[in-house]
Amino acid sequence: MNHPLRTLATWSMLAVLLSTAGCQAKEMPDARRDYLLAHDHGWIDLTVKAPTGAPGFKAGEACQVALLVNGETLLLESANLAEADGAGIPVGYRFVAPAGKLQAELHIGACVKEALVVKVPLQLDKDHLLALAFDGAAAKAGAATAFEPASLEWVRAEMLRMQANGRANDAATDKLTRLAIYSAVLNAIGVLALLGFTLRRRSR
Repeated sequence: MNHPLRTLATWSMLAVLLSTAGCQAKEMPDARRDYLLAHDHGWIDLTVKAPTGAPGFKAGEACQVALLVNGETLLLESANLAEADGAGIPVGYRFVAPAGKLQAELHIGACVKEALVVKVPLQLDKDHLLALAFDGAAAKAGAATAFEPASLEWVRAEMLRMQANGRANDAATDKLTRLAIYSAVLNAIGVLALLGFTLRRRSR
C-alpha cells in the first residue's frame, strides 16, 4: 500500500472510531466495564503529551485520542495537548483493562498533519497499574505496580477500621486515665498517711 492510501486508511479507521463512539458516549459502557471488573483485570494509566511545536502536530488544535487494546476501543477522548503542556497540566486517563498480554494502539488525529498510530505491546498483570506515556513522538510502558482502586466498599471498610481503632484508642485512653487517677489517689493517701505519722511522732 502506497503512502497516500495508507494515510487515507488510517484516517478512515479513526473516523470510524469517532463515529461509532457517538457524540456523548465517550466513556466505556457500564456493562463492559462491569464485565472487565468481574474478571481478571488491571488498570492502565495513560499520559499523553505533545509540547507546542512538536513535529507533525498542528498548533492550537485539539486532538482526538483513542486507545485500542486487542482491537477494542477502551478510550476515546478529545484534548488540547499543547495547551495542557503549556499550563503544566498533563493530559491523563486511568481505566480498567483485561489482564494478560495486550497489544495496545494509541491513535491520535485532528491535531496532526497525518494520523498517528503507535503500537505498544503490554503485559498487564492482575490487580496491577501499568503506566503508559506518550511524549509527542513515541509511547513507552513503565513498570507495573500493585494497585487497589478506592471504591465505596473500600472506603466503608477503612471507615469501620478507623472507627474500631478509635474505639480501641478511646478504651486505652480511658484505662490510662483511670490508672493515673488511681495512682494520684494512692499517692495522696500515702502523703496523708506519712503526714499523719509525722504529726503523731511530733505530738509525743
